[in-house]
Amino acid sequence: MIKKHVTCVFCDHCCRLSVEVEKGRIIAIHPFDPAIPAICSKPLMWESYVNHPDRVVRPLKNVGQRGEPEWMEVPWETALDEIAEKLNAIIAKYGSTSVAVSAMPVNLQSGAGLVRRFANLIGTPNYITPMELCVGNTAQVHRATYGWYTSAAYEKSDCIVLFGQTRSPENWPQEYLRIMAARRRGAKLIVVDPRVSNMAEMADYHLRIRYGTDAALLLGWLNVIIGDGLFDRDFVENKTVGFYRLAERVREYPPERVAEITGCDPELICETARVYAKAEGAVIPWGVTTDMQKNSTSAIRCQCILRAICGFIGESEIILSPGAGVPSVSELEMHDTLPPEIKVKQLGTDTYPLFSYKGANLYEDASMETYGRPFFNIADGSCMAHPPTLFAAMRTGKPYPVKAMLVLGNNTLLSFANQKGILDAFMNQELVVAYEHFITPTAQLADYVLPGDMWLERPAIGPSIEMGAMLTTSQQVLTPKGDCKNIYDLLKGLADRMGLAEYFPWENVEAFYDWRLSPLGMSWQQASQIPVIPLKPLADGTRFGTPSGKVELYSSVLEKLGYDPLPYFKEPDDESLAAEYPLTLFVGLREAPFYNTCLRQIPELRERMPEPLMLIHPEDAENNGIEEGDWVWVETTSGKLRIKAQFDHMQPQDTIRIPHGWWKPEKPQGLMNHLSDAMLLNDGLILSDDAENIDPEQGIPNLRGGIRAKVYR
Repeated sequence: MIKKHVTCVFCDHCCRLSVEVEKGRIIAIHPFDPAIPAICSKPLMWESYVNHPDRVVRPLKNVGQRGEPEWMEVPWETALDEIAEKLNAIIAKYGSTSVAVSAMPVNLQSGAGLVRRFANLIGTPNYITPMELCVGNTAQVHRATYGWYTSAAYEKSDCIVLFGQTRSPENWPQEYLRIMAARRRGAKLIVVDPRVSNMAEMADYHLRIRYGTDAALLLGWLNVIIGDGLFDRDFVENKTVGFYRLAERVREYPPERVAEITGCDPELICETARVYAKAEGAVIPWGVTTDMQKNSTSAIRCQCILRAICGFIGESEIILSPGAGVPSVSELEMHDTLPPEIKVKQLGTDTYPLFSYKGANLYEDASMETYGRPFFNIADGSCMAHPPTLFAAMRTGKPYPVKAMLVLGNNTLLSFANQKGILDAFMNQELVVAYEHFITPTAQLADYVLPGDMWLERPAIGPSIEMGAMLTTSQQVLTPKGDCKNIYDLLKGLADRMGLAEYFPWENVEAFYDWRLSPLGMSWQQASQIPVIPLKPLADGTRFGTPSGKVELYSSVLEKLGYDPLPYFKEPDDESLAAEYPLTLFVGLREAPFYNTCLRQIPELRERMPEPLMLIHPEDAENNGIEEGDWVWVETTSGKLRIKAQFDHMQPQDTIRIPHGWWKPEKPQGLMNHLSDAMLLNDGLILSDDAENIDPEQGIPNLRGGIRAKVYR
C-alpha cells in the first residue's frame, strides 16, 4: 500500500487529502492533516464520478445542429486539427478579438497560467471566468485598499464575523473546524444573516439584516467605532490615507438610520461594532454573499477598512504576498504579448474598468516598488473582460463581433446572470468548444466536447490562482479514463497547430512542471513528494501594494477610474414593483451535496436533494396559495423558473430563497428538452445583467438582495 497526497476540487475549498492506493486501486481517502480532519462526503464518491456511465471519455463532434446535438466520436488529432483550422479562419475573418475564452482555474488545476497564455498569444483580451463573481472580484477590491489580498488567521482570533457563510462538515469543512476550534478557545461569533442558519444558531450575536443591506450595516459599524474612538490611532496615522474623509462619510450612517435600512436593532448594531473593535484579534473571513450585491464594492471596502483601522492587519488578518523563486502564474500568462491597441479593445473596459487591463495598469508602479514586478493577476480577477458585455457582443456583434468561444472546465451558460441572453450569445457563434467531464447544458451547445482528466487523474501544482507565497502539489493517483487528457495537452495541441509551438515546448505537463520548478533546483518528481513548498514573499512589509504605499481608506484607484473613492450605500430595492412582485428573492445558500452546477450526476449525492427547492415561510406560502411540495413558478421582471416549494420557518417573511446551478443530467439533451431542464430550473433565468442591477464599480450582477419576485402555481 502506498499513500499519495491530492487536492480535491469537488468544491472551491480545495481540501488536501491523503489517498491510500493498493495495486493501482484506491482503498481509502482521508484528511491529509490529522490535526485538522477536514473531509466532506463528496470526495468519498470519487468512484461514482470517475466511472460514471455518462462521463465523456472520447472527443465528440456535433454533426447535428447547435443546441440539438448529434454526437460522433472522433480522434483527438482530428478534433484538434479541425478546431485549430476554424479558429484560424475566424481570426482571419473577424480579427483576434473575435475569440473568447471562459475558464475556471480551480477546476482545471494544471491550467494555471497556461490558459491565459494561450489566449494572449492568439491575440484575444476577452477572457472571462466565474471567479468574477467569487473571490476574484473580492481580491480586486482588497487590492484597491491594501494592494493585495487578506486571509483570516482563525488561530489568532477572539472574534469571528460571518456574513452569510454556512460552514459545516459538508461545506468548507476545514474552515468549519477552524471556527469551532476558535469557539472552544472562547472566540465570540457574530453572524450577519437574514436566515437563522446553523452558524447563527451557535452565534453570540445574530444580526438578521434585510437582504442586500450589508454595506449599510458595515457603514454603521464604522460610524460607531470612529465615533467612540475605538480605532487603532497609531496604525491609522502612520499606515493609512483618507481617514478624515472616511470619518466624514460614515457620519451619514448613524445607528438609527442604519437600523431603519437593515431592520436590525440600533443597540445591537452598536454593541456588535464595539465587540468587534475591542477584540484582540477579530476576523472577517471571505464569504461570497458580499460578492454579489448592488453595493458589493462598498460592502467589501468596508470590511477591508474595518480590518485596517481596528489594527488587525498583520495580526489576525494577514495580507498575503506573491512569492519569489519560480515563474508566477501571472508571468506564465505572458500578458506583455498583447499589444496595447488590443488591450484597449477588451470588452467592458470603458464601462467597468476595475477588472480590466486599464484598472490593472494603475498598480504598475506600486507593484514594482512593492514586489519588484510590474504586474500580477491576483486571484484570476485582473485583466479580464466584463462577462455581460462579452455576451452582448456575442449576441449582437457590437462593438465588434465575437464568433468563437472556448469553454474550459466550467458551465458558462449557468454561471452568470441573464441566462437567456447567454444562450442567444452561444447560438450566434461559429465555433464553440467545451473541455468537460460531462455533457453539461453549455456542452450541449458546443461543436466539440473534449474529455478532460479529473483531480485524481492529474498531477497539479497549485494554487491555481495567484494569492500567497507558496506552491502546493497534488499527485496523480489514477490513470485517466479512456482518452481523457490534461488541459495542457489541449492547449499545446492547438498551439502547435496555430504557429505557437515555441511557447508550449514541453512534451507534457510534467515536463512543464520540471521547467517551472527548475529555479528551485527541483524536478516535478522531487517536488511532488512535498505537499506544500514555501516561497519567499516578494513583499518585505515596508509598504502596501497600493499607489500610496499605504492602506487606502480613500481609494486613489477608484477615484482615477471615476468612481466614489469612499464606501456608500444605495437602496437595492425597487419598491415601485412591490404591488406586482411582493416578495424579495435571494439566490444562494449552497446546497451541501453539490458544488455550483456540478455533481448532480452522482446518485449518492443526488438522493440527498433530488429537486431544486424554493425556501418560503409558511405564512407567505399560505398567502400565495401554495402547499408544501408544490411545483411553482418564480417570476421576476427578467424571466421565470420552475421550482419545488419547501416551507422553512427560518426564511424571513416576505422573502424566498432560490438555489444556484440546477439542471438535471438524467434528462434528455437539446433545446427541445430545455437543455436537460437548465432552461426551466436555473437561477440565471430570473437574474438580470442590466446596468440597474449591477454593482457600478465591478459590474457584478446583484443576486443577493432587492430583487422583486412573485410566486404562483
